[in-house]
Amino acid sequence: MRSLKNLKITESIQSKKLVFEESSYDKFDTISIYLGFSVLAGISLFLLKEVTPSLNNSLEYSILIGLFIFSVYVLYCKSTEKNLKQITFTIHKEEAKKRILEYGKKHHYRISKISGNLIFLNEPCDIYSPAKDYEQTTIVFFKDNTILYSFIKEGSRSNFPVLFSKYLTKMDFKKILHPDYIEPIKRTTYFNSFFHGL
Repeated sequence: MRSLKNLKITESIQSKKLVFEESSYDKFDTISIYLGFSVLAGISLFLLKEVTPSLNNSLEYSILIGLFIFSVYVLYCKSTEKNLKQITFTIHKEEAKKRILEYGKKHHYRISKISGNLIFLNEPCDIYSPAKDYEQTTIVFFKDNTILYSFIKEGSRSNFPVLFSKYLTKMDFKKILHPDYIEPIKRTTYFNSFFHGL
């Protein structure tokens, strides 16, 4: 799991943003991703101006538009990865915590940092690492009848932001926190079923 040195639980909940001490590697990694994808977005935009849309060059035009949209989306995901998303529920807080723990166990997450207001759900994620030691972590805070959660990822090459699986996890959380929820959601891990990074 990515190091969250001195994670401040109360401040994170109040600000709805992860508050912790970032390592120099994390800072360098963030700057590298911002710089790399800003350059990629700029180049694709520049090349788009040079290409005239027509049937003859529609493929390269589509590729350049795709590269630009992907680059902007990666920058957006990286800039918002510390922001905590919110889901409100009507069941008891302890029941909500129990359901999320059961959800983590059923889907083979490595569960850590279990406390009154915090759970980490860790999922192996780095296909480039033969050791499979790198993880995507779903950080779940509890506040009254609300969960606040975010996703961070570590990798062998860079801490690339989570791109797509966060939307599927949000759907799962809404289902399991619904008062009428009974059966577990049947699926493999998101990394195996839906890619979420490079």
